[in-house]
Amino acid sequence: MSLRLRVVVLIGVVLLISIVLGALVAGMQARIVLSAELTAALSGAEQTVKSAYEDLPNSNHQARDLRQLVSTFDGNRHVRARLIRGDGRPIVTSKTGSPLAEAPAWFQHLLGSAPRRVELRVPQSAHGVFAIVLATTAEIDDGDAWLQFWRFAVVLVGCAALGLLLVYLVIGAAFRPLRGLSAEFGRIGTGDYAGRVTEQGPPEVLSLQKGFNRMAEQLSGTMARNRLLTDQLLTIQDEERADIARDLHDEIGPHLFGVNMDAEMIMQLHDANRHQAIPDQVRSIQTAVGHMQRQVRDLLGRLRPARATEFGLNAALRDLASFWAARRPDIAFRLTLPDDEGAPENVREAVYRIVQEAANNAVRHADPDTVQVWVALQDGGDLVVTVSDDGMEAPGRQKVGGLGLIGMRERVQALGGSLLYGRAAGGTGWSVVARLPVEPPARAEQPLDASA
Repeated sequence: MSLRLRVVVLIGVVLLISIVLGALVAGMQARIVLSAELTAALSGAEQTVKSAYEDLPNSNHQARDLRQLVSTFDGNRHVRARLIRGDGRPIVTSKTGSPLAEAPAWFQHLLGSAPRRVELRVPQSAHGVFAIVLATTAEIDDGDAWLQFWRFAVVLVGCAALGLLLVYLVIGAAFRPLRGLSAEFGRIGTGDYAGRVTEQGPPEVLSLQKGFNRMAEQLSGTMARNRLLTDQLLTIQDEERADIARDLHDEIGPHLFGVNMDAEMIMQLHDANRHQAIPDQVRSIQTAVGHMQRQVRDLLGRLRPARATEFGLNAALRDLASFWAARRPDIAFRLTLPDDEGAPENVREAVYRIVQEAANNAVRHADPDTVQVWVALQDGGDLVVTVSDDGMEAPGRQKVGGLGLIGMRERVQALGGSLLYGRAAGGTGWSVVARLPVEPPARAEQPLDASA
């Protein structure tokens, strides 16, 4: 069952329960009112008959007066009067009106309109023993109440049906944007991030639509950056393969050819019994093999480079500062590093690459006098890395979509951290701040200044 139909059914059940409870309360109230009316009518009729009995001895035609007394109850909707003989045979009965509708027995039972009867004997009569029987009658009231109940039920049910129809239409209109949202989610599930939804509808749905559009925009941007990085990686791989193939051809190939020629020469010298010349050829082979071994080690190092932080983060950062100090002695590199390196290897590697990229940007784009690197483990368990310089502003530093900043941001996001970059707090220079979560607790730090 759809959510739309569930809401309508739930509202319908609530309305049905309300109708039933309302009918029961109205029935109880009508029962109380009808009982009071019948009691009052019967009491009044009894008083009327007793008053007439007081004047009956003075009448010269008692039978006629008794008949007239009964006829006075004609049209009474609550009490029916009947004149009977002493043996119970009726003489005359008052006439009551006919109900507009006949109420069923269960409805009459609900109203509690069971007839009540009072028999008043005539005190004196010249024509025998007579009595007037007064009985309550509620057929007209029951019929009127039944008719009103049906009219009320029809109106109430009609209003409830109309209300449910309106709720069904309103919910359908409110849920209509969700169908478009579901379709766009399906597109994203297939890898198509270009879809967007129209932002319209109630505030709750509008919030979902805005969140979906932001998510799709971020996914689209992430996929674009991933494609850019993938293209760059493929280009670098192709260039690296070409370099390796060129080195194998230019360095290894000639020496292998030379070793082969030396081996053939050794065989010729052996056949010619010129053994004194063989050692020179062997030394030539050894020289060629040693050169090829060095080339192979270089190629292996390029194919499987060692991690920059293999011997510790602090050592790697000091080597990085020494690298730039040797090439830019006019720039002072100052390091503030923690005493104990408790971060995991992937975090240390990310810290090194962030510092490397930030320092490279500072040297290339800002021409600073000082580059400061600050790494600290804070009490919250985060490793905070700050690289700042006092260089000038340059257009190259404003490229938010640059591959260097993208690489830093991707590394930080992969570790669940945050990255901020921009103008330094003092208004001059540039600052990069990365916060990376690590599991070890915070440790004390000791500044270490190393300037070239």
